Amino acid sequence: RRYGHIPIIMVSAVYRGWRFAEDLRASYGVEAFLEKPFKIGEVLLAVERAANGRKPDGSDAEALSEDAGAALGQGIEAFKRGDLDTAIDHLKRGVGIDPLAFRLHYHLGLLYGRRDNNIFEAIQALETAVDLAPKNFPALKNLAVLYQRAGFKHKAVEMWERALGCSPDDETKRGIKDHLMSLL
Repeated sequence: RRYGHIPIIMVSAVYRGWRFAEDLRASYGVEAFLEKPFKIGEVLLAVERAANGRKPDGSDAEALSEDAGAALGQGIEAFKRGDLDTAIDHLKRGVGIDPLAFRLHYHLGLLYGRRDNNIFEAIQALETAVDLAPKNFPALKNLAVLYQRAGFKHKAVEMWERALGCSPDDETKRGIKDHLMSLL
């Protein structure tokens, strides 16, 4: 009880997968579980979240600074006008302002995904969005689709399984299960 308020960040040299990390979060209150190889930015992000009391469950996913919100709005307007390059530039600027903004990473991933030659940038942006909000169904689903499009079958299956656990209704769950069976 005396130390229960201290956030726990675990680092492991052994890959155990997302299910293991979710079990640690749910059963033991671990704030973040990082597996090697990891980027120093991921460690810093986990420490910053823990220090600020922000949970990695997506509860802070809607928070945006004023400037980052303006960049998102400008990006959406540019997209509506059909100017994909300008929209991406606005969202990238927003990410530079607020690198912990889920919506910026999510929409940036979607915009990159509209280009065949930017699929890896799309995957990276959506991976960051999923890191910021691990239970966000649209982010998981879109990331699964991108992995599948890029030919990464095992990563696609992993993301579809994660999306299954967060799916909004039974019909969607059935559709994901049928899709998973077709991949296996």
